[in-house]
Amino acid sequence: MAISESLQKMPLAGKLCCWLACMQSLTILGLEISILVIVLRNVENVFSSWSSDKCVAIYFMLLVIAAIYELFLIVSGVMNGDTIQVIGFCLFNLFVVSLTIFRFFQVRTWLSDKVIVGGQVFDMIRPQMIASMGVTAGMTVVFGLLTYFVYHAFGWEIYKRVGADMKIRRMYIDYRLLVLFLKIDFFMFCGFAVSYIILILKSTDPEFAITVAFVPFTLLVLSLAFWALRRESPAGMWVFVFLLCASTAYFVFKCARMYDPKQRIKYASQIPMMTYYTIVSLVFMAATLHQSIMCLANFGYGLKERIEITRGKRSDMEQIQDYYINAAGDRRMNLDG
Repeated sequence: MAISESLQKMPLAGKLCCWLACMQSLTILGLEISILVIVLRNVENVFSSWSSDKCVAIYFMLLVIAAIYELFLIVSGVMNGDTIQVIGFCLFNLFVVSLTIFRFFQVRTWLSDKVIVGGQVFDMIRPQMIASMGVTAGMTVVFGLLTYFVYHAFGWEIYKRVGADMKIRRMYIDYRLLVLFLKIDFFMFCGFAVSYIILILKSTDPEFAITVAFVPFTLLVLSLAFWALRRESPAGMWVFVFLLCASTAYFVFKCARMYDPKQRIKYASQIPMMTYYTIVSLVFMAATLHQSIMCLANFGYGLKERIEITRGKRSDMEQIQDYYINAAGDRRMNLDG
């Protein structure tokens, strides 16, 4: 019932964003499956050696997960009237564009070493890779334009949710930014773990078990952050900050390990892309850490109560400043204060 009501209230620009994002995801999935099938049919030992023969598999996993995940970002953002998440989706789509560009040049370099079939295979998959770059880049521009209209369509959402108090509004924006960063962090962590699992892919390697365990550990850490943020639990947030710093140290360690001469054979031609992915992940982790501290400083100043009002968890909304109940019993904002 709630979903149908959200769909009915969704502005035209929001509906277009959702439909276009769905079309983009399906297109990317089709192109990536086509590329992987062609490579598997024509190139041997794609999964049996170290990373020099695994670049197609790594990019396939990253782009497929990204295509599904960004669909979740835009649909949930539009349905919840969250303009911050819609803007974050556009930036995330731009990151996906960069991955398709990296993939094109890296696969070309990898196949150039395959003297017998390399050139033929690259000619077979080049149209799909160019199409993948073109679709994501073109749709990023379209989504950027639609986001402008979505932003104006949901322009009053913050007012309706937290009132006219500028301090509360700033705290709410900090809150939504942290929620967005946590959602993107989940993709970055999972993509990081999947990439290294494909690179290592030997159960006898000591790092294999650690990398596999990193995914559920990440889910628990981010779930803790969501819980602590909604409950305004300082202890929970400090635990999350500590674990986030530990995860950051792990990322830095893995990045440095790629440049270890003894480990370099595992990563080979993947070093540029994995370094780029790690740096982007570290940037998001730093932003998450900053927003966590900002939200932690906002605890206890009334934001939790305002959010509970909008979710119908409190019945004392007439006692909250900036709101009043009209003759029809509806909540209205008091803009005079």
